[in-house]
Amino acid sequence: MTRPFALLRAGFPFHQTIGMRRVTTYPMDVAFGDDGMLFVLNRSDGAGGEIRRTNWDDNDLDTIGSGFLWPVQIIRDAQETFYVSDEGNHTISMWNRDGESKGKWGENGSGEGQLNRPSGICFDNDGNLLVADTLNHRVQRFTPDGKFLGKFGSFGSAEGEFNMPWGVAVDEDGSVLVVDWRNDRVQRLSPDGKFIAQFGKTGSAEGQLNRPAGVAIDRHGDIYIADRGNNRVVQFDTTGRYVDRFLGDATLSKSGRIYIMANAKVLRAREMTTLEESRRLRGPASVRFNFSNASGEDDGFMYIPDFGSHRIQVYRKEAYELTTDDVWAEPKAPFLYTV
Repeated sequence: MTRPFALLRAGFPFHQTIGMRRVTTYPMDVAFGDDGMLFVLNRSDGAGGEIRRTNWDDNDLDTIGSGFLWPVQIIRDAQETFYVSDEGNHTISMWNRDGESKGKWGENGSGEGQLNRPSGICFDNDGNLLVADTLNHRVQRFTPDGKFLGKFGSFGSAEGEFNMPWGVAVDEDGSVLVVDWRNDRVQRLSPDGKFIAQFGKTGSAEGQLNRPAGVAIDRHGDIYIADRGNNRVVQFDTTGRYVDRFLGDATLSKSGRIYIMANAKVLRAREMTTLEESRRLRGPASVRFNFSNASGEDDGFMYIPDFGSHRIQVYRKEAYELTTDDVWAEPKAPFLYTV
């Protein structure tokens, strides 16, 4: 996949809401089947969790998976084996799309290959698994079946150090993006963990972060951070330049509408409430793009598990790829103009 020289970002409108309180309960993350099915990783009230299967028609299909304590993220490989990080059990578990357990690995500790509250997970470009080993303040690399391969990072706020890393993603060049939760920043590192660059700092203004969590990279190289403490998702370009933010624009999902229409008391409560706040994101821990289609590119939709509102908010990116013949070279000094 070749990244474009530049982009005409035409818009990023809200597209659809999927799920509701009794289906996608406290959604932490979402993964995708080859057939477009959504696998939503839910947390329960208190402890526990499940993987809820749903689809674009917002049908409640069923649940799979068991034994979770505090599940955090879910990803899949090419064979549709789903990997779930569980910070409560200090494990990575594997499941096929029908809910059959394929095993698990991990044990609590601080030694090589041990885990302490693992959170973000992703595959590197060699098919190995990177795990944000949050309370050990490092990232570890494993084979998919749990064989330890290496690690990088240590506690601190200097370049290449972490204070409770959460999200992790790998770019097409193999560089690793790590969301540094308590340092309110994102670091880009080489495949072997050497510091390259960073962006973000504490706050709520443009480009600032407050306890950021998940990270995703789309086919254009744009970077998306679940800025959990600010109740939003923030978009940066591949260099870390701030581009946009998403605060939430949810409509009622089909399942939510059916439930509310069947309950007179809930209908009355909704009639009496202010609706603007109901659209907004509340504590999103993840943001995802679906790369499971045959082309190897994402489908253009951004999926935000809206943790505090028990739903998935979906946006669709409209952008046009530009070549060197379409747009001026980047100027050495900024300029302003209107169109």
